[in-house]
Amino acid sequence: MSRKFIWIVTITMGLAMIALIVFQSYWIRNAIRINEDQFDHLISRSMIDIANEIEWREAERLVHHQMDPLLADSALFHEDNTAGLLQNDNSQKNIDRRQDRRSEYNELISDRRRFVDRVIASMFQVPPDIEERISHDELTEIIKSVFSENGIADLAYEYAVLRWDNDIAMGSPSFSIAEEAEYYKVKLFPNDIEPASYYLSIYFPRRNNSSFESLGYMAFSSLILSLMIVVGFTLTVYVIFRQKRISEIRSDFVSNMTHELKTPISTISLASQMLGDKSIPPEMKKPDQISKIIIDECRRLGTQVEKVLQTAIFDKGKLKLRLQEANMHDIIENAVENFALQLKSRKGKIHTSLKATYPVIFADQVHITNVLSNLIDNAIKYCTRDPEIIVTTFNKGSNFCLSIKDNGIGISKNDQKRIFEKFYRVPTGNIHTVKGFGLGLSYVKMIVEEHQGHIELESELYEGSNFSITLPNKAKE
Repeated sequence: MSRKFIWIVTITMGLAMIALIVFQSYWIRNAIRINEDQFDHLISRSMIDIANEIEWREAERLVHHQMDPLLADSALFHEDNTAGLLQNDNSQKNIDRRQDRRSEYNELISDRRRFVDRVIASMFQVPPDIEERISHDELTEIIKSVFSENGIADLAYEYAVLRWDNDIAMGSPSFSIAEEAEYYKVKLFPNDIEPASYYLSIYFPRRNNSSFESLGYMAFSSLILSLMIVVGFTLTVYVIFRQKRISEIRSDFVSNMTHELKTPISTISLASQMLGDKSIPPEMKKPDQISKIIIDECRRLGTQVEKVLQTAIFDKGKLKLRLQEANMHDIIENAVENFALQLKSRKGKIHTSLKATYPVIFADQVHITNVLSNLIDNAIKYCTRDPEIIVTTFNKGSNFCLSIKDNGIGISKNDQKRIFEKFYRVPTGNIHTVKGFGLGLSYVKMIVEEHQGHIELESELYEGSNFSITLPNKAKE
């Protein structure tokens, strides 16, 4: 799978994910807007119902108030008239009584006319104060009843009856007028001949919370789903590119390993053929020189194989260090001596400044020697001029510190972030002859950390590098 194809798939999936999140956000926002519109409509309808109920109750009280005297007279007339009818005699006394009742009936009819006149007249009177038209308790009861019928009784609210100048006539104790609150208002007694300027005002302190709670599960579920999609997409892309990079690293590793192993094998094969070629005179074969070549190449081949094996051991977590007291100055001097001929062939120099007062540490001498050898070997290989290496030691607190500074090609800032990764090899520019597995510095870092130490790098491109190693110190007793 090519990198271009991976990028196309990644961008396509990314755009689809972004579109999905945008649509989810739109649906949630639209649902919230619809919920708010429905809430506003419900409250507005409830406010109208409250105003109608207040006006109806006042009208009912007015009618009852005007009808009470008439109802009493009517009952008395009916009672007397019934009692009189039960008597079957046509005495003069009963006749007189029926005549009296007819007079009273005519008077009752007249009173009912006066009742209608009084009701109509009361409609044209100047309305009394709001406190005389409805009580606070009755207002509270009406609001609660209407809200209960409309299914919003459980929602917290504050209310008040306001005069034209926003003066509060009556209301709930916690009612207040604030600019940030959203008030619902309705005019009271709108059907008066001369409407009074009274308004019922209601607001809901937790309205936003209520809207969120009503859609909370949907919004929360969508948020969790979106986060899962984002995380899953990110991890998928990360794994794809990581696998692609590992695949490229493995391919490069196989290519480098083939070259590194093929060279000593070819040299050994050529030397063996020379020894067995009878056409070459014995005096020209130089067995000692050929034997040394074979031994050197076998050692080189063994070293390369050992690097791969040691890396595999690290991966499986089966590495066991043989820790013992080791004098780092002795190890450094031996390592420097081993590179003397190689430096001479490159016209290079290596300087030592061993200033550590306590150079003894607990270490595995074989692996620590390999660490030094890797760093010195890299300093020689990755240098376009005469190599010059400075090895310095010193003590810092209870630690032994070692630095290896060179004048090589240096390492860029971007490459420094990955320099200790397994199989990673820094591009060498024009130095095409430098080969390797990309295991040297990863091996160095692992060995240093297994010794409870740490390694740092300071480098500038084309200005050389400085590797600093810090290890726990163990002084001789």
